[in-house]
Amino acid sequence: MRLRSDGQERRVRGSVRWAAALVTVLASAHEAAAQPARAQPVPAETATSGAPASSKPLVELLTGTARAEYEAGLVLFQDRDYANAIIKFERAYELSGKEPRVLWDIALCQWHLKRYSRVLTTIEGLLHGGGPDLSAQERQDAEALIQATRPYVSRLELLVNEKDAEVFVDGRPAGRTPLDKRVLLDVGQREIRVSKRGFKDVTISRKIAGGGETALVVVLEKEVHRGRLIVAAGPSDLIAIDGRVVGRGAWEGELPSGGHTLRVTGPSMLAHQAEIMLNDDQVRRVDVRLTSRPGDGIERWLWAGGGAALLAGAVVAGVLVFRSEPPTPGTVEPGTVRVASRGGGLVVRFGEAR
Repeated sequence: MRLRSDGQERRVRGSVRWAAALVTVLASAHEAAAQPARAQPVPAETATSGAPASSKPLVELLTGTARAEYEAGLVLFQDRDYANAIIKFERAYELSGKEPRVLWDIALCQWHLKRYSRVLTTIEGLLHGGGPDLSAQERQDAEALIQATRPYVSRLELLVNEKDAEVFVDGRPAGRTPLDKRVLLDVGQREIRVSKRGFKDVTISRKIAGGGETALVVVLEKEVHRGRLIVAAGPSDLIAIDGRVVGRGAWEGELPSGGHTLRVTGPSMLAHQAEIMLNDDQVRRVDVRLTSRPGDGIERWLWAGGGAALLAGAVVAGVLVFRSEPPTPGTVEPGTVRVASRGGGLVVRFGEAR
């Protein structure tokens, strides 16, 4: 790691005993030959990979593919290809049955990649996993690295109003609320996201100065899947949403997101029906202009104009049928009626006995 000032360089040099650790390692000619990548001292600003001093070289503890992966990592580290070197070291760590001293090399890669919070986690894993197998010098070097890294890390103190919400730091899962484990933030611009199903995500971008704690309070709000619909129709038209009449002429209101059936009806007009899709937080306006039913004009003419004509004709006919006419002269005296027969005529007088 290239430091920004000579003062910083001297402080890190004094806090991390990289060179002292490797002097012991290089004292073994066998290890020097087997690990050419450790041929230089390891000050913090130009660290070369290698485990702290140990009674038995790490390379002798590894066998087969684990050893091959570890040695490949050393070559990449010497070339300052830390991103790929860490892949090889992590592979060697898994294949070796999680030999704890491989974590030292992983921690050095993390340091160069400025993943300071992971350096602390890795070194703490080394101290815990190594147990009595670690020498006093190895422990001393590990503790020195922890002390040198802490100024570049802040502890996250997070208070969330909802339980069991997921917490992400720079896109990586960091636990669930309430956090039951330590969450560390590297120096620099960090992004903290809190997410829970049924609630809106909250994302906070914060510049971390390093050292101490960073306190954040997050309030999650319930996620409402609704949109707003505005319907404009004729003044006397009825508006129905999903089979329920909601207004006349115009209507505006919130509806759950998804599909809805809009129906607009009016007297002597063709009904309008359509499926309306609303998205979350969408405002949608629908203008409806109904059209007349086919034939309504003729019917109204028949009832208005034609009906009047029929009425007038009926009046004329009635006058013709019921008007009085002058009597027609006849040959039968009043009160009698002539009944015709073959032999002659028979006259019957009304009101007389027969």
